[in-house]
Amino acid sequence: MTAFTPRAQAKRDAIHVAAQRLFMQAGFEGTSMDTIAIEAHVSKQTLYRYYQNKETLFVAVLEQFALDRFSESGLLALRETPMDSLETLEQALTVWAQTMIKNTMHPTYLGLVRLLMAELPRFPQLRALFVQAVPQQGAAFLKDVLDSAHRSGILHLEDAELAARLLAGPLLTYLFGNGLLAPDGIPQEPSPEQVAALVRLALHGLGQPGK
Repeated sequence: MTAFTPRAQAKRDAIHVAAQRLFMQAGFEGTSMDTIAIEAHVSKQTLYRYYQNKETLFVAVLEQFALDRFSESGLLALRETPMDSLETLEQALTVWAQTMIKNTMHPTYLGLVRLLMAELPRFPQLRALFVQAVPQQGAAFLKDVLDSAHRSGILHLEDAELAARLLAGPLLTYLFGNGLLAPDGIPQEPSPEQVAALVRLALHGLGQPGK
């Protein structure tokens, strides 16, 4: 991630706050770069110096929202912990899964994802930008943890990507069924116990060394 001076970071944060508020209020198409610049109290030249168009800014807002909450979750410390026992691995994956649920079920995140999905037919480039940016935060952690477990002999993974999909897939059912398509638009998070049970089932599916 690009390092910014404190002043530049403050301007970037102001742009993100203004853009998120306007996107949520007026939608993607109804929000202009000019309006964002005015709301963020920056010049148009400054805004375009950070983001070349509205599409990249929209995805940056989603990415920053996910990254901020990811950083506050305690996952960064677990990322550096050797996965040298099944107990440690299960704990790390459970924290990861519960963090992903909490982040993706947040009303602001859901609102931005709904906007993204609505605009994809008119702005198909949003899909590639989103896939390259936002899911990478959780996927990078998951890959590091699974690779550590593989090196320690806790798991023998023939395909780490498939293993990651096995872990992430059940969480996506909650994102869609209990989040994006929730009755009355009110997110209904699964309980921590349900998320922990999903992790245990996924680990059982991945199998133990030698099985």
